[in-house]
Amino acid sequence: MQLLNAWYAVALASGLQPDQPLTVHLHGQALVLWRGADGAPLAAQDRCPHKGASLGRGCLVEGRLRCGYHGWSFNQQGECVEIPANRQGMSIPHRAHLRPYPCQEGHGFVWVWWHQQADLDPSTVPPVPPIEHVPAAQDPGWRTMEGTAVWSAHWLRILEGFIDLTHVPYVHKSTFGGAAADELYPAEESATADSLYALIDTPRDRHYRSDQGGNPLSRLKRTLLGSGHPEDEPGGADPAPDQPADGADAAPAGVQHLNLWMANFLLIRVVFKDFSIYLCLIPVPLGDGRTQLLWRHFRSFLRSPLADGAALKRVHRFLEEDKVIVESMQPFEPDLDGREDLLLASDSMTLGLRKLLRAKREAGLVR
Repeated sequence: MQLLNAWYAVALASGLQPDQPLTVHLHGQALVLWRGADGAPLAAQDRCPHKGASLGRGCLVEGRLRCGYHGWSFNQQGECVEIPANRQGMSIPHRAHLRPYPCQEGHGFVWVWWHQQADLDPSTVPPVPPIEHVPAAQDPGWRTMEGTAVWSAHWLRILEGFIDLTHVPYVHKSTFGGAAADELYPAEESATADSLYALIDTPRDRHYRSDQGGNPLSRLKRTLLGSGHPEDEPGGADPAPDQPADGADAAPAGVQHLNLWMANFLLIRVVFKDFSIYLCLIPVPLGDGRTQLLWRHFRSFLRSPLADGAALKRVHRFLEEDKVIVESMQPFEPDLDGREDLLLASDSMTLGLRKLLRAKREAGLVR
């Protein structure tokens, strides 16, 4: 299932180096990404018009993309500007050009506009979705990690899994779901033609308190790895007298914001009084029954790189918990009309996403 005329985040911006092209896949199409002379990302079909070689195996010369097979070079508009084997004075064939795709960089990702028109007018392409709250690069208030994984699951199944609320106490009971309530409904919801939002009351993860709580060794660790101020770290300050201690009966201690921008950008913001965790989750449909998951993780505490190891293990652990379940789901592609699933009111975010996609389908933008 493809959503047409939409922006897809397809790669981590850090993975697109200034001196090397990068091949990515989207809906079964191989695309080549590269940076022009000004550093801005560019995208085109990953096929040299000469003999069909992958341009991702080539190189960049002064911002021009050079094929690694015979040295054909292409400018930022995808026009061939050099064929080394041509004799002097020979013209470059009119067909010696690439099929470009609108491409932008934002929020730590490279984006490609996936369109159905063969003769797309670039001036008609809207900007990347107006995403807010993603911490800026080098923001000293945040520590950022990022990574990728490949799942044998449909990209929409993955999106539905991450916006599903009531799976948390079961799938993630050994990580962050131990304090979650069975009946978890959004306190607020909204939708546009291209986005969904939900606000959810969120219990504090009791494991953060037990793992990073107030024993002397943990306080020393915070001093070495973080700010050294207990009130700035999770579990560093004692609970207020009018609040219960962490545990199954504790009152919700924070909020969670779920923001989904079509086609495939999900931002989860978990905000407590004393710390926050943000997570960007991007399922990229490869088109062969697999999905590449791109992610960026932000934490407002323990901001030293020395704390990355434990944080990375935690991210990998809960992603693996989701992966095992989502890869087991049948049918492989979700049924937008709900004939295959028995959805309830508690599945409000899934219902919202499918309603949005049905509207896109009626407009001829789903195939």
